[in-house]
Amino acid sequence: MGVLPIYYKISIRGEVNSKRVIFADAHSNSLPYSMELLHKKFQDEGYEVIDFICDYNHSGFLTTLKSMFNFMKCYANAKYVIICDYFLPVSSADKRPETVVVQLWHACGMFKKFGYDAEDDISKDYKGFPSKNFDLVTVTSKICEKTYANAFHISENNVKALGLSRTDCFFDETYLQRCKDDFYNTYPNAKGKKIVLWAPTFRGNAGNPILVGKDAIDGLQSKLGGDWFVVTKLHPHFKNVQGSNCSIPTERVLPVVDILISDYSTVIFEYLLFNRPLVLFVPDFNEYYSNRGFYFDYSELPGCIVKDGNELANAIENQFKNNELDKIKTFRDRYLSACDGNATDRIYDEILRLGLGGDSNS
Repeated sequence: MGVLPIYYKISIRGEVNSKRVIFADAHSNSLPYSMELLHKKFQDEGYEVIDFICDYNHSGFLTTLKSMFNFMKCYANAKYVIICDYFLPVSSADKRPETVVVQLWHACGMFKKFGYDAEDDISKDYKGFPSKNFDLVTVTSKICEKTYANAFHISENNVKALGLSRTDCFFDETYLQRCKDDFYNTYPNAKGKKIVLWAPTFRGNAGNPILVGKDAIDGLQSKLGGDWFVVTKLHPHFKNVQGSNCSIPTERVLPVVDILISDYSTVIFEYLLFNRPLVLFVPDFNEYYSNRGFYFDYSELPGCIVKDGNELANAIENQFKNNELDKIKTFRDRYLSACDGNATDRIYDEILRLGLGGDSNS
C-alpha cells in the first residue's frame, strides 16, 4: 500500500522514543504466545509496550486500514518493533536506522521450506520485500542461521541462534504442572489414560489452508480403545474447519501428551523438548515433498513414518513402547541447542545491544 510509507514519514517527530516497544501481528486478535514471554520482559523492565494485534484476514477493511495507519504512526517514533510472522506494514517503508525490528518467527527449528525457498509461502498480496527491515531474526540453533538468512533474503549476520523465546516455559516446572492441572480439570475422563495428540499443519497457504488425514483420525479413538484419549488440535489457520476437539491451546496441551501425531508441523520440534515418542502421519508425503520440500532428510526425525491411515493405531502403540531417546537427543542437539529455558533473556539482551548501536556482525 503506497500510502503507508508516506504516512510513516509525516509521522516522524524528533528522536525515536527509546522506551517505546511495539508488538505487532496481522494473523491473530490476541497476543501470539510466541511473543508472550518477551512482552512480559519488556513490561517488567519498565518500557512503554504498545500492541498492534489484528487479524487482517478476518477483520473488516476499515478495521484493518485503521490498524495499519495507527501502527505506522507509532512505528515512526518507536525504538523497537517485535513481530513473529510476516507483517506488511513494518516492511512497507524505509525505516529509521535507530529503530530495531526483531523477527521472532513463529516456527521452531527449520523443517519444511518457507519464505523465498517455497513458491506458495509468501502471499501474492504482499508487494515488495516482506522481510525488509529485519535487524534480528532469532533461531533455535547455529545450523539454522544460514537457512533462515537465505529464506528471508537477508544477511546471515542478522540471524542469531538465541533460542525460541516461547519454549522457555517448557523448562518451568510451575508452568508444566499448571498445564497438567488445567487439562485434567477440563477433561477429567482423560485421567489415567495415555494422551495422544494429533496436531497437523496446513497445506497450501494461510489464506486457503488444506487439511489432510482427518478421516483416519476420526476413527482412531475406537481403534486404540479405552486406555487412550485422543486429542486433535488443528492449525490456527483452520478457523472455519471443524476438527479440533480441545479448547486448550496446543502449547498448553504439549506438557500432557504421551505421544504426538503430526506431519510437517514445527510443533514437532517443541514437542521433542519433552523427549517423548512421535508418529509422523504423512499420507501425502510424496506429493508434499515434490511441491514443498524440506531442509533435511525427513527420516532424520526421531519418529515412525506412517503413510496409510489403517496402520496408524498399531504404529502409535509400537512407538509408545519403543521411544527413540538416543535419536531424539541427537536431533535436539543439532536443531534445538539454544532452547534451554533462557532464550528470552538472551534475546532481550541482544535487542538492547542492537538498540545501543551494536553491529549485527559482532
